[in-house]
Amino acid sequence: MLDEILLTGKSQDLPAYELAQRAGVTPETLSRIKKRGHGDWAVLNRMAKTVGKRLTLVPDDSTIVALRRGEFFETK
Repeated sequence: MLDEILLTGKSQDLPAYELAQRAGVTPETLSRIKKRGHGDWAVLNRMAKTVGKRLTLVPDDSTIVALRRGEFFETK
């Protein structure tokens, strides 16, 4: 998740440290998240909102999987 957020920020000419600052995240917290590979949902969501995105939960079921694969509608 963090990689996607940072990549989006980069595409908006927003360096990671500035993105974090705008989201109210300290450099230490950003460093910790990068090192661990995961972070607090609220922190990641604030960072995502800063670049115009949001975190969401979706059901993990076969319908969603089929939609993602483009296999929901059968073609003959």
